Amino acid sequence: MITAQDIRERTFERARINGYDPASVDDFLDQLADEVAASQKENAVLKQKMKVLVDKIEEYRGNEEALNLALLSAQKLAVQIEKEAKDRAAAMLADADKQVKARVGAIEDEVELQNRRLEDAKAATAQYFESVRALCGEQLKKLDLIAGDYVPEEEAPVEEAAEVVEELPQAEPAFDFDLGGVDNVAAQLGLDNTQTFNL
Repeated sequence: MITAQDIRERTFERARINGYDPASVDDFLDQLADEVAASQKENAVLKQKMKVLVDKIEEYRGNEEALNLALLSAQKLAVQIEKEAKDRAAAMLADADKQVKARVGAIEDEVELQNRRLEDAKAATAQYFESVRALCGEQLKKLDLIAGDYVPEEEAPVEEAAEVVEELPQAEPAFDFDLGGVDNVAAQLGLDNTQTFNL
């Protein structure tokens, strides 16, 4: 490669006949050397810039590769997080559904138990009332039988009886009754006059 220095140092032999004007040739060579020197300087600057650009491109390529790797890693992480979140949500929903079904089942069992207890209580109450009615009916029949056959010796008017009761002294009650007539009627009917009214 010819440099500006080579051009400046170049010498030619002088021709004796019809040769070039040495001053013109020297001027041209100086001009050519200046242009070559400027071109070389520009080339050096361009090469330096190109080297910087190449270094930047390599750096960008390295950064791009790192960014691609980071992006790929972020995408994989996002997919993994989404999958774990969906799995957790599904597990939580399944657990909640299981707890709700268990709770509803327990409530339904409790309702059924309480309904059975209520029905049993209703049946027991109805049976109790029926037995009380039957017992009262039997006692009323016995009283009717006793009252129908019992005739007191003297029937005092109610007003006289009330006056007699008011005139009685307030003392300890003495339970000394003459139930001779009642005993005879009860004996005729086959009844025990000592039977109490039990519910």
